[in-house]
Amino acid sequence: MKNYMVTHTFKSAEMKKKFTDTVASMKMEDIVKSMKSDNAACQMTWNTPGDTMEMYCWWKGKDEQAIINQLGQMNDFFTPHKFVECTDQVMDYNA
Repeated sequence: MKNYMVTHTFKSAEMKKKFTDTVASMKMEDIVKSMKSDNAACQMTWNTPGDTMEMYCWWKGKDEQAIINQLGQMNDFFTPHKFVECTDQVMDYNA
């Protein structure tokens, strides 16, 4: 699978709050299950504070459409996602 850094931009502050409330109401194991399949898997998510309307995720996916499909109804919270494909060459400065 390919690596993607994806910018997810909320449609509005109301949608960001609905998203946050939805995720907060879920068990962690259910969140993890909903974010993984054979075609796409979220690796990490960075939420942003306050009024910032973006969140960032590192995904592994067959392609961009596989990630969109994996998000399913969660796509309703966001404007079209911005995908950047990344190589497997990682510089880990915390090693």
